[in-house]
Amino acid sequence: MERIVRPAVDRILREGELDGLDIIERRSRNFIDVRITVGDEVFTLPVTVPGADDDEEIAEMAQDFLDMLQAEVAASSFAWDELRGE
Repeated sequence: MERIVRPAVDRILREGELDGLDIIERRSRNFIDVRITVGDEVFTLPVTVPGADDDEEIAEMAQDFLDMLQAEVAASSFAWDELRGE
């Protein structure tokens, strides 16, 4: 998950914004939720767990996660309408 989640968080959030980053396992083994806390805002984003160490699959999942996080941050109160990570 480090190759999927951390690069997006580091790219989208600015120094000192991240207050919490938690991985929450779902009942299904194929999915997890990533909970990101920034101040009073909490984003919970789903991530599919890659089946194998497939670099192409991981890169695609990392891009999907980046896109989701970018959209959430752009709709947040602390970064309203900012398109971060470009």
